[in-house]
Amino acid sequence: MILSNRVNETGKRVSDLSSWKQSFETVSQELEMANRKKHALEDLLAKNRMSRPTYEHLLKGLEEEISRLEAHRRSLAKNMMERANELRKQISLIEMFLTNLELRRIGQETDEETYNQQKESLIAGLEATKSELQQIENALAEISK
Repeated sequence: MILSNRVNETGKRVSDLSSWKQSFETVSQELEMANRKKHALEDLLAKNRMSRPTYEHLLKGLEEEISRLEAHRRSLAKNMMERANELRKQISLIEMFLTNLELRRIGQETDEETYNQQKESLIAGLEATKSELQQIENALAEISK
């Protein structure tokens, strides 16, 4: 699970897990578990440690669960793609703000201290946004495997 740290209004560090990350982790783990159970059922049947009717009954339930999880994962992927598009737009805006700040500094419209503070804030936001975008792209790549 990927956690990011932030500071709350009282100055304490708080772990923050984006909702898409939590959902992605959960559905991935549940899907992996359901697939392992399905393979275990197949092994038990192959070793004659389970009757065919019992196998078929349990398999039906597992296949329904796998189908439900895969549908949830597709929905999650769609939401993640939308979030990735939002982040790309944010990156463009932050880059535009950085460029504007640079132009204002070159034109001496902003003093050095204000320039440095604003630049530091914008760069931190840009890096965080790019990081989240990369995490989403990695997760989407994993989903598409």
